[in-house]
Amino acid sequence: MKHSKTLLGIGFNYDGSLSTELIIYKNLSIKIPKKIIDAIKLEIKQKSPVLMGACRDNPSRYSIGESLRAQGYSPQNLSYVIPLLIEEGFCVANNKKPFIITKS
Repeated sequence: MKHSKTLLGIGFNYDGSLSTELIIYKNLSIKIPKKIIDAIKLEIKQKSPVLMGACRDNPSRYSIGESLRAQGYSPQNLSYVIPLLIEEGFCVANNKKPFIITKS
């Protein structure tokens, strides 16, 4: 099992990878399929720089979260995928809210 932190510094454990799927272990396990990871990467590629918008109920307008929600996916997935994309060197984020994600 691997460990990482959200952009807010909250630790989480996970299995899998960005190229297959992720299983996040918090209070409950969350499965993030490759199609969601790919959708997040595409949003970053197309809109960089772009607001993250990880709020489940009301993601920021024009954010990755708003786009994910429109596709039927939870913006919460961003809290786990974005830090791993940053670790991989795919993108960077500013260090305070609102988080702005920029393709590397």
